[in-house]
Amino acid sequence: MLNGLHVGYLWAGTDEVSAGFVRRNQYLTEAISTPLVWNRRLRESFAQGLPAREAIRQWIGRPEDPVGGGVPAGAREEVLESRRALARLANPDEEESPLDSLVYGELPDGTPLDRSEGWGALTVELPPFYDMTTEGPVRYLPLTGSGVTLGYLWAGVTGNAALFEPRADAGAFGADALSAWILRLRDLYGQDVPASEILNRCRALPADPAAGTVPPGTAVQEAPTLDDLRRRAAVHEQSLPLSRSPRPEDVEVWTRPGLEPGEREAVLRYLRDAPIVLDNDRLVPDELDRTRPRVVPHTYHTDGTWVWQGGVPYQLEQRDIAPEDGLLQHIRSRGYQLPPADPAIVERGKHALRMRRILVPPPS
Repeated sequence: MLNGLHVGYLWAGTDEVSAGFVRRNQYLTEAISTPLVWNRRLRESFAQGLPAREAIRQWIGRPEDPVGGGVPAGAREEVLESRRALARLANPDEEESPLDSLVYGELPDGTPLDRSEGWGALTVELPPFYDMTTEGPVRYLPLTGSGVTLGYLWAGVTGNAALFEPRADAGAFGADALSAWILRLRDLYGQDVPASEILNRCRALPADPAAGTVPPGTAVQEAPTLDDLRRRAAVHEQSLPLSRSPRPEDVEVWTRPGLEPGEREAVLRYLRDAPIVLDNDRLVPDELDRTRPRVVPHTYHTDGTWVWQGGVPYQLEQRDIAPEDGLLQHIRSRGYQLPPADPAIVERGKHALRMRRILVPPPS
């Protein structure tokens, strides 16, 4: 329980070596960081050598944690046949994803991941598909949809390579197009259509809300290499680049050189004083120290050329982690001075967030 809400279940396996927390997603916002508290507590219990059931029973009646909640003194221990049954109890109205089965020790078709009972070794085979890279030149066509260029459908001049390269500035719409084109190309591959014919075939395909369409009269273009096409797709022209808060899995974050004190303060002032595009009016956990309370502003700022999350200035102040290089070089090029206030600057930032579906437009 957390502040009077039943936010989840603490469980232990009867094997005495497994335990965890299952959140009730009805209270996802109220208990967004609750699993972190219980994961930490259970790791500590494991390190102390406590059996799993003892590790969860010890919390009955203990004072409620302001983030993790607590197990009421009158809580009754119950038994279910599996973790999957507990997940259904916690969130009965949610459809189970095929990938959820991996959490319960089996593949979507029911094949167990535990191979100790005489099963053969697991192998993974991707569906038959075109080669997804090539060393030589590529021919390509732009695909448009949702009012933007979604990306480029390409095919190798030699060999049998083909794929769709989404534009970075197409955001979520480019990602949707990639998924749609993978399915279309898989069908074409199954029909034995060579990569050399794909660009002509795609002109005849019906327009699709996700996959887009080739603008009428567009000629096939050629890039010297696939890397050249990828560099073109990485340019931001239709929306602004977004710099996200540093995360522990981003190895590049830990290799960024530190800033001199004078520049650090100038960059920090620039990042903090830039107009706010979106303020979610709440704090989120520090990604680099999940044991801390929610302390990071859940905001997005812009200067009309970049958009960045509130965690970018936070980590610069707390840990001297500089912004990513592209954003840092841009700030330096401006002499650490923000542009004059202009509503158009904020609107460009909002457009970038809408492209990524971070900011959802109101219903028409």
